[in-house]
Amino acid sequence: MLIKSKSLLPIGVVCLCLALPVAAQAATILHDCFASPQDYHITYDRDLAASENLAGHDVDVPEHLVGESTVMEASCNCPGALSSSTAITELTLAGSPLNPGTGGYGYLTDKIDIDVKGYSDAVNSPNGEGLLGLNINQYPTPITSMQKQIENVKTTEGTASVCSESTRPETSPPPKRQFRWNVIGATFHIKKPILGKEVIPSTLVVQNYACLYYGSGSCDAGSAQLVSNIWLSGSLSAPLSCTINEGSTIEVDLGNIVSKQFRVKGLPPMGYALKNVDITYHCDDNAVGNDNRIKLTLSADQGVEDSSNPLIAKMLNRDDVGVRVFTQDDKNVQLDGSYEFPVTMDEQGNGSVKIKAAPVSTTSATPEPGKFEGNVTVKMDLR
Repeated sequence: MLIKSKSLLPIGVVCLCLALPVAAQAATILHDCFASPQDYHITYDRDLAASENLAGHDVDVPEHLVGESTVMEASCNCPGALSSSTAITELTLAGSPLNPGTGGYGYLTDKIDIDVKGYSDAVNSPNGEGLLGLNINQYPTPITSMQKQIENVKTTEGTASVCSESTRPETSPPPKRQFRWNVIGATFHIKKPILGKEVIPSTLVVQNYACLYYGSGSCDAGSAQLVSNIWLSGSLSAPLSCTINEGSTIEVDLGNIVSKQFRVKGLPPMGYALKNVDITYHCDDNAVGNDNRIKLTLSADQGVEDSSNPLIAKMLNRDDVGVRVFTQDDKNVQLDGSYEFPVTMDEQGNGSVKIKAAPVSTTSATPEPGKFEGNVTVKMDLR
């Protein structure tokens, strides 16, 4: 008997495929590229307007501040896998070593704080135009908090070399690749109004770090190398601005004196009451609280009778009579600008100096009758 076998159902083959993870390709970092950081120096001087010289005011520097044009060359320890066609990527970071100042600024002087900004590699930008800004928001700046920027230029090793002589891939290398990190931006913060000149000593304000690498991925901040120190010096100036006697001439009438009252050369007439003179003044806000830095002096416009003892001011068209000036407590006042009156003022910048004046004979003879007139200039400036 013939027995037919039943048809067999096809058995499906199930394949269990496991996808293995693909390792991410990390960047290859080039080490020991720069022997030491390059120092750059910037000098900035500015005269402040009265509207800028206020406590709490920010003074922006609109232009880039650029240090010397010195360039740097890399001499990295390159691995054997690097070829002349390898594109070298450049990463730049910027921070500041300044101590904390007020309100998020870095400390610069007793009266000025500063907020600085770094910039990308300026090797192709002599004046800083077109560079990428690197904001600095913490003083001092940890390297892990520094803003970083991948440079737009990616040059191959065969075009501009970054490798050391012993590790370069070609025996006839191209010119060395050049770098320059010498540009900053700045905003000054006025903590106290400036009187005269506030000197900024040479201060390290910005530091740039860089990392050269190739391949995909990026360079971490910890692998970056300090490449430049940027120093700032200079001054911010605000002149003393004071108005004497509301801008008007102080006129002193010495009165009528009888000739025979002049008894002794150089001394006031007998029985003469010294004339009191008030010199009033008003100074701008920046002078308030800086009394010790301001002096008031008197200078005879026609000169003095004796330069070795300049107590007598000469008169116009008179050689036989002059004028002497005394302090409120009867001390002699030199009239050649050498005597400095102490200056005091109230919170509104108002003050006064009180003096006394008297005519004197300049010879042993009695002066001729007639009028006499002379001028003395009152001057206020900084000690």
